[in-house]
Amino acid sequence: MNEIAVIIPAYNEELRLLPTLIDVHDFLTKTVSSFEIIVVNDGSSDNTANLVKQFVQTHVNVSLIDNQKNSGKGFAIRQGVLKAQANLILIDDADGSSPITELPKLLASLMTGNDIAIGSRAKPDTSRHVEALTYRKFIGRIYSLIINSLLLPGFYDTQCGFKLYKQEVAKQIFSFSTINGYSFDIETLFLAKQLKYRIDEIAINWHNVEGSKVNIITDSVKMLFETIKIKLKYQCGSYNLKGIIK
Repeated sequence: MNEIAVIIPAYNEELRLLPTLIDVHDFLTKTVSSFEIIVVNDGSSDNTANLVKQFVQTHVNVSLIDNQKNSGKGFAIRQGVLKAQANLILIDDADGSSPITELPKLLASLMTGNDIAIGSRAKPDTSRHVEALTYRKFIGRIYSLIINSLLLPGFYDTQCGFKLYKQEVAKQIFSFSTINGYSFDIETLFLAKQLKYRIDEIAINWHNVEGSKVNIITDSVKMLFETIKIKLKYQCGSYNLKGIIK
């Protein structure tokens, strides 16, 4: 069994994905005994799939799930998580905004007994460096306050795309998750909290990479409604967690 699997969802990422793949592959080759990288192409209309296929031919331990239909980031990550066989599962963004060199911080957290370690761009830490657009940072903080009050109190940043799970934890959580869009982060963290898993939020270095697919206005509104939907589904028992909660 591999030591770690890295799941990278990709939608129209031909301009940003290759440097990330190179960095992740090189870093893991040097630092862990065994690994797998799973790229999930979420129905891209550009050259993303062919780029990954070419990379697979020249690099070991890399595979592609090639979806013909765009179904959402949450859907793509769920596919990758349920396919992964490694002891640990890292979710990483295609743009490389969270440097793979931050992985040891998350690994150290799991070594101390936590089940999930999530990277954070907002948790106070004078040692970290975050390069984010001012207006996105402002809207992100407002959204975090809303999420804290509605569903997930105590988190600074639920949306950073750099999260490390123990395998059995990830598979259980994602088997219950239903959100296919960007709110999957909120849903999976909420489910993790209900299942009593230990979550550690860790300040990491992060930099903005041009080409984001997120519309800060329309997607934030959609995520807000999905957050309310998650709460209502839980209150109605739709997640069917009875008998599983520790």
